[in-house]
Amino acid sequence: MTSQARFRHYARVIQHFASTRAVEVFALQASPIIGGFLGGLNLEWDSVIRISLLLLGSVALTAHVFIFNDWAGRSSDIRDPQRSPLVFARHDISSGQVARVAIAFLVFSNAVFAAIGSPAILIGAAITALSLLYSCSPGFGKITPIAASINHLIGGSLHFLLGYTLFHPLDERGFLISLFFGLVFAGGHLNQEVRDYEGDLLNGVRTSAVAFGCRGTFLASLSLFTAAYALITSLALLGILPKVLLGSAIVWCLHVAWSLQALRRGLGFETALWMQGRYRLLFALIGFAMLIR
Repeated sequence: MTSQARFRHYARVIQHFASTRAVEVFALQASPIIGGFLGGLNLEWDSVIRISLLLLGSVALTAHVFIFNDWAGRSSDIRDPQRSPLVFARHDISSGQVARVAIAFLVFSNAVFAAIGSPAILIGAAITALSLLYSCSPGFGKITPIAASINHLIGGSLHFLLGYTLFHPLDERGFLISLFFGLVFAGGHLNQEVRDYEGDLLNGVRTSAVAFGCRGTFLASLSLFTAAYALITSLALLGILPKVLLGSAIVWCLHVAWSLQALRRGLGFETALWMQGRYRLLFALIGFAMLIR
């Protein structure tokens, strides 16, 4: 195969994942951006360069996580009616090509983090390890209820700290704020497990929704979100975060009202998507409020 042909093949792989995963990859960059801002980001040229490099590495690492997860789950995804049309094998893309692209993103992200400093390297390595466990481990991965949620709790916290530690040493303040992002990430993943219940049940993937039912998993998701709202409100009360975040209590009431409406609608793929759009909007508002100085 000529180098030009290889380039076309890998360009098609990247184009495929850009069409299926780009929105999620870029949406998740809110965590390190807010982390950098709360850690002391300013508009000086050096800070702008450092946060730009960090985001470049973070985008590459997040892309690696999603592509690797899709590669690891290719056998079950192709039997899932909702996921099957998006599986790369249906688009004339081989698993070998996908694996090489995933590795390339990982190598690139590590090279960028190495240019930034040791905290980014260590946190990036920890996120990579969590991704490996989630996608491949039979005991600590997505097929293990509770363990998968702990994985997302830690991963979500680390992603915030990736930005925070760029400008500020890890401290109690950064750790507490990072827990908010971890709780939101873990709660959102449980909602996604409700969304994917039918496909996971069909494939024998024992997620929390399959093990404990959609209703129990949805309520667990709401509980984690409630803990996130309580934490962020407490941090505002203590003066660690802007006082405007005391309004998170009102936002929580709206979240609960929508959750009750979702339960009345009947839990399933469409309802989980409906709920996902709404809680993402609420947490986007909270994220913007965090940036108020």
